[in-house]
Amino acid sequence: AAFLCWLDYLDELVMGAHPLVADAITEAVEEKFFQGILQPQLLQMSELAVLGATAVLTGTVRQIRAPALLHRLVLFLLGPHRHPETPGDTPHPLRAQLIDRCDHLSDEISLASLRLFEELLRKPHEHVAHNLVLRNLEARAYLQRGPHAPDERGPPEADPEEDGLDLEEDPYFTDGFPDTGFGTTNNPPPGSAPAGKGQVSEVVSR
Repeated sequence: AAFLCWLDYLDELVMGAHPLVADAITEAVEEKFFQGILQPQLLQMSELAVLGATAVLTGTVRQIRAPALLHRLVLFLLGPHRHPETPGDTPHPLRAQLIDRCDHLSDEISLASLRLFEELLRKPHEHVAHNLVLRNLEARAYLQRGPHAPDERGPPEADPEEDGLDLEEDPYFTDGFPDTGFGTTNNPPPGSAPAGKGQVSEVVSR
């Protein structure tokens, strides 16, 4: 509890201090605490020491909110590299050790290491996701580069008029109903009028 209170005070101090003062404080924290205390404990072989140091580191990652202090912590854990990883590269020692412990023989160490990376990925720092994931995906063309958007339209719908024309042209459609009037209809000539009814002019004159 005392450690977390001290860390919270330090975090608030860095956030409210002048940039020059904040930079001096974060540099001292990295040298005295990150590299001087945390790193030797994280690289030990004792499982109990590793569990304790990983728990302290996880709490530190969760507690820090000051951008300057968070930046120092991220570079301390992951290193500054941003290029894609290749088999011949020399990895950042602490980063490689922490990743390997996610698949440790001890389940407790594996879970503690996974919790650490879970907290780390939640931090609002671009370098975390880029260093751990994105830099190894840039050359694989998973992202479509260009202004073209995918065509979300479905297959073209059939025109109902074309369906009607197909039915009219089908000989089986009309031949199957010879007496029901489904064939062609006989329209009266234009000049003829229905019987029993006169022209409009004759009705008016009467």
